[in-house]
Amino acid sequence: MFVHSALRILAILIAYHASLSVALGFIGGAETSITAHPYVVSLQTANGTHICGGALIKKKIVVTTAQCFVFYDPKQIFVRVGNNNYDSDGELIPIDAYRINENFDFTTMDSDVAVVKLSKSVKNSRVTREIKIAGDKPKNGKSAAVTGWGANKQLEYVNVRLIDYKKCRSGKYIYVEDDITKNMICAEALNKSVCDGEPGSPLVLKGKLIGLLSWGYGCGNQGNPAVYTNANNLRKWIRKAAKEL
Repeated sequence: MFVHSALRILAILIAYHASLSVALGFIGGAETSITAHPYVVSLQTANGTHICGGALIKKKIVVTTAQCFVFYDPKQIFVRVGNNNYDSDGELIPIDAYRINENFDFTTMDSDVAVVKLSKSVKNSRVTREIKIAGDKPKNGKSAAVTGWGANKQLEYVNVRLIDYKKCRSGKYIYVEDDITKNMICAEALNKSVCDGEPGSPLVLKGKLIGLLSWGYGCGNQGNPAVYTNANNLRKWIRKAAKEL
C-alpha cells in the first residue's frame, strides 16, 4: 500500500508539473467547440495560467476536483466560461466562495471534489449552460467522453470506456485494491495513442456529468485507465455544499 500511495502522489505531482509546461492537457484528442460542451469551464490564475477543468452545474456553481486548490491560493483563482481557447475568449469570473470535500485525502485521492461559487451568475447561451449530475450509477463498459484543453489551448474531447471501481481495482489493470475507492471510477481511452487531460476535466455520459478527471498512472491508455472522481456517488455532498455556499 505504501508503494502505491507514494506512486499516486508522484503521479499527481508530475501531472501538476506538466500543467505548468507547454504540453498541458490532452494529447491526440479530437478538437471540438464550447457550443458542443457549454458546461466546460477553465480554472485559472489571475495571469491566465490554466490550472484545472470543471463543470458548470448551476448558474453560479462550478464543480471541480479538490486537488485544484492544493497548490494555489484560492483568492487568486478565477473561472473562465464560454471559451474554446482557454486564454483568449469567454468571460473570466472571480470566485466568491468554495468548499472542498471534508473527506478529501491527498494521499489516497478519495473524495476529490470541490464546489465553487462564482461572483456572478452565468446566463444560458450557446456557449454557457449547466449540466446535471447523473442520477444513475455509470455502468461498466459504457462509452463516455471527457473534455478539456489540448496543448494548443483549444478545446478537445476523448472517447473513453468506463470501468467500475471493483473491476479497476481487481488487478486486471495497474491498480491494486487499496488504490481505488467507491468514490472513484476509471476510464480507458478508446484511442490507444491518446492521453487524458488535466484534473477537473468533466466526464459525461448521455448528457449527464458522471465524473471529474482526478489522477492516474500514465496516460489513461495502454492498460493504465485514468481515475475519475465519481460524481454520482458524491452527488448528495455536491448539492448540499452548493446550497450552503
